[in-house]
Amino acid sequence: MNGSRRHKKRGGWRTVKFARVAVSVVSLAALTTLFTFGSASVAESLGWMAHAQIVPLALAGAGGALAFWFGATLLFGRLYCSWFCPMGVVQDCFGRLRRLTRAGLRRHPYHWHPGNNRFRYAFVALVVASAVAGLPLLLTLFDPYSAFGRIASELVLPVKEFLAGEPVVVGSWLAFAIAAATVAAVGFVSARRGRLVCNTVCPVGSTLSVLSRYSLFHFEIDTDLCVNCRRCEHNCKSECINMADHVVDSSRCVACFNCVDVCENNAVKYTFRHKKLSLPLMQPVNRAPAASVVKAGDASDVCDVAGPVRIDRRKFLAAGLLVAATPVLGAVERGRRSVDAVANGSSLMPQLRAAAPPGRRSMAEFLERCTGCGLCVARCPSKVLRPSVNELGWLNMLHPVLDYDRSYCLYDCTQCTDACPSGALMPLTVEEKHIFIIGRAMVAEPACIGCGQCERACPRDAVEMVPRAGGRGRKARVKTELCIGCGACHHVCPARPDKAIWVEGIV
Repeated sequence: MNGSRRHKKRGGWRTVKFARVAVSVVSLAALTTLFTFGSASVAESLGWMAHAQIVPLALAGAGGALAFWFGATLLFGRLYCSWFCPMGVVQDCFGRLRRLTRAGLRRHPYHWHPGNNRFRYAFVALVVASAVAGLPLLLTLFDPYSAFGRIASELVLPVKEFLAGEPVVVGSWLAFAIAAATVAAVGFVSARRGRLVCNTVCPVGSTLSVLSRYSLFHFEIDTDLCVNCRRCEHNCKSECINMADHVVDSSRCVACFNCVDVCENNAVKYTFRHKKLSLPLMQPVNRAPAASVVKAGDASDVCDVAGPVRIDRRKFLAAGLLVAATPVLGAVERGRRSVDAVANGSSLMPQLRAAAPPGRRSMAEFLERCTGCGLCVARCPSKVLRPSVNELGWLNMLHPVLDYDRSYCLYDCTQCTDACPSGALMPLTVEEKHIFIIGRAMVAEPACIGCGQCERACPRDAVEMVPRAGGRGRKARVKTELCIGCGACHHVCPARPDKAIWVEGIV
């Protein structure tokens, strides 16, 4: 009778775990589809997934939605990290690949490790402080949603385009290199240590951990039922179950329900109650057990909880190397653009000011709110948008800019403004887009060959051909009161080696 009751309870937790896996897989698939399929129906039906991510909500000032996530964390723990965060699911996939079978889990079990609290809280404070100070580079690189967006738009989307027989377009080699480095680093760490990235450098995970420490529902270990088999510890991808003291670190737990699913004695419980132990001597203590009671082979499971937490210098070095490598990657990207221009018989146009996408309120606010997630880049039908390298400054790299050498901004298109989840671009109607000033076209009269292609391409009749002085042919002239900087004239200009007309961004 007792055995059947235990089996029934395990079956209930197994259902919860299955629901968690199903929701997380659907969330990952939906966001991947949003980034890789450009149809308007996909954007309309799945766009809310991007608008539900925590960092974009914070930057957009969506207090109600943030209150929902914070309230859910205070009630149930870090459900967002395990159920809805796309990078969290990516980490789980890499961790699962190494432990696909029971034999793999036995060879590579998880073990409890003390949390790097000093490092992660200092790091999230640095990220927030730099973002508030108008230096969003750290937030751009470490926001989990934006990191996933770059992976989807720079790695997955080109593969989809290749398989579908479409032209393969890479946004920029800098964004591609950062996305590839993110996958490599997250995959390596996750395969070995599960959710270590979540609980060390992720600003969202560190913020939610402050709330989940006091969550109403939490995991507890009933020592009256526990037989110290350690199955819960070896299946905990957050490495937050300390079997030496029989406690679960709620600040690092992501509520994956793996521990309750594998416990055969129902000793691990997800509850709002606090267990009163039958054996008072089994109360948790904040010190490691004496060395004399530690078995040989269990030494890796015993750590000094009260001891100092060291900051891993390798993490700082890795971040430093990434930042130091950006000038090199930027030079590679500019070299690639120069090669493409030469292959097309033109030269790379010098842009004094890069053109940001339509829908920004001001350049300063755009730079503060944009996280470089790449959703606007992925959804741009003309592929004129690409992640910036150094056009906006190194501290603002990966923010989208318009590359008129590749294409131009479609006159009736508002997909980028509709897609932006952080409020960096405000939604525009088609009529508002028609008059939104992206930049201004400028003419180099000596280079103009008078062909008139720019005049025919302009959707607002802002370019006209006028006679040159002395009646020697024609030249282009821009009506600045009509020009919005869509770049159609820049893109079609056939003048070589330098284009005769180009667009410069508006501050």
